[in-house]
Amino acid sequence: MKRVIEIEKLGQYRLDNSLHTWFHDKVCERIGAADGEKIGVPQTMVEEYRACVDEEFEMLKEVSGEENETKAILKKDAECDRLLSFILGVIRIMRLSPRQEVAEDAQHLYVLTHDKKRIQSEGIGRKPARIDSLLNDLKKPEPAAMITRLGLDEAVGLLKQANEDASRLQRERSNLRVRRKRPSMTQIRPKTDEVYHEVILQLQYAYKNNVPPIDREAIAELVRHLNEHTAHARMTYKKSLAQRRARRRQKSAPTDADNPV
Repeated sequence: MKRVIEIEKLGQYRLDNSLHTWFHDKVCERIGAADGEKIGVPQTMVEEYRACVDEEFEMLKEVSGEENETKAILKKDAECDRLLSFILGVIRIMRLSPRQEVAEDAQHLYVLTHDKKRIQSEGIGRKPARIDSLLNDLKKPEPAAMITRLGLDEAVGLLKQANEDASRLQRERSNLRVRRKRPSMTQIRPKTDEVYHEVILQLQYAYKNNVPPIDREAIAELVRHLNEHTAHARMTYKKSLAQRRARRRQKSAPTDADNPV
């Protein structure tokens, strides 16, 4: 039997967060299930490794949760944009009304809201305040009466509610970020990798020295499984990389419209 055990290497820094966590979870699971005395890895090291992997899992959950929060904010932001477009569009077109009093109301509101037309191009963080400013202008007695005559009360009310919802969602996301105060994945991953390499060195050291109760066959069996996980992670990474490259080529490829016959 060889004196040195070969453990496949993996460029873990290349893996995305999900694949990185999957790989370490599988490795940690295998090592934790083995007899620590036979493989030469102390329980404290296994526990430290598991703690690192669990922290990565928690971070993935938070990232996923934050993505859902962001989607909700973007959806509400799009609703505000649609309502703004409707309100400002009606005001603009009603200036052509055959009824003089309606056309005059629309013209007055058009002048009042003209500088608000760029609200939709504002960043999500600034937009709620700009919409609040518009709504404050529209709720004053004279403009409010004009809004009613143009039949825009419901739309303005819906915009007010949508904007309040958008502001609330943004506050909730900010508060969650403050409460979490967790390190980022870029801080967590190197620690996991470091503990993993310590475990690997421990396995190699135990195998080479073969001091009882070390069992080389137990280490060899464990390493076979670890190498399988490494091969799977490498294959998954390469497949993902090939797909990304294919998408980039597809986007950059000229279309028939670019090259008319």
